[in-house]
Amino acid sequence: MNQPYAVALSKKQLKPFAPGISWSVLPGDGMTLVYWVFEPPACGEVPLHHHEIAQAGVVLEGAITMRYANGEERTLHPGDMYVVGSNVPHSASFPERCVVVDVFTPNREEYEQRYAQGATTPAFASSN
Repeated sequence: MNQPYAVALSKKQLKPFAPGISWSVLPGDGMTLVYWVFEPPACGEVPLHHHEIAQAGVVLEGAITMRYANGEERTLHPGDMYVVGSNVPHSASFPERCVVVDVFTPNREEYEQRYAQGATTPAFASSN
């Protein structure tokens, strides 16, 4: 993907993803950057899922509880980071309003397309 040297995406460009969830998506060269805002209780939980694309994130505001199929659970706060490897089953819940930036590599093309189309869903659902 050919991009200019720098691309800016303002948080003013948040779009609805699902009830209680807003997002901005920035396609990159071999990666997709997603700025998420989760507003409990409307956002619900991110169900256990997995995807081939690796994911890393940083919590900017609030808290997120990450859970893994092996029973591990960790609540993360501002400044905490996480990495979810390819095909690792994981889920998340939000004890309070949470703002997260995720980086997916390679690109999450379905997210890029969905954001560009302004498509929403009744609840968080992941396509593997």
